[in-house]
Amino acid sequence: MQDSELTNEILLSKLKESDHKAFEEIYRRFWRSSFRQLYAKSGDQELSEELTQKIFVSLWERRADLQIQYLPAYFAAAAKFSFINHLKSRIKVERFMHITQSEDELQQQNNSLDTLAAKELMEQLYNGLERLSPKTRQIFLMSRIEFQPIKKIALALHLSEKAVEYHITKSLKTLRIVLRDYLTIGIVAIGFSSTVLFS
Repeated sequence: MQDSELTNEILLSKLKESDHKAFEEIYRRFWRSSFRQLYAKSGDQELSEELTQKIFVSLWERRADLQIQYLPAYFAAAAKFSFINHLKSRIKVERFMHITQSEDELQQQNNSLDTLAAKELMEQLYNGLERLSPKTRQIFLMSRIEFQPIKKIALALHLSEKAVEYHITKSLKTLRIVLRDYLTIGIVAIGFSSTVLFS
């Protein structure tokens, strides 16, 4: 069977064994979608290509340690974190620039602070996801990040719809506790409002 015919789960297993062909097939399947997601956020083709490459370099370098349950969800989250980390690095550089600030520049600084707040929210969200069991985390990502309906998730994971609903409810309870300080002020991050993620 050719690599192009293998399931994502089999490719993941081969990747952990340092199979270069499996990695190349994963790259072929997910490079374009990762690039498009980053380009939609940045509007910068060169930056989007650079960040996309870094995602795959990191995947290869950390292949033995990563606990990936579902490749599409992994790349969707990786693209979001990659862009936010890029913004954080840019903000750090800007903080060391000693310039006379006009009114426009002050507004730009406020926008940067908003971005940093969003980054802090994402770090808290990531910490919250780490507290979930692998199955609950996978279902949350499929539901709230990929917007898959409960019925589709149930079919994909061979679970009842009630079981899927249980995992979603469990994840929301945990994440609401972790993010309670952020949710009270309605911060919006990575294109998803708290209403979308936690409703």
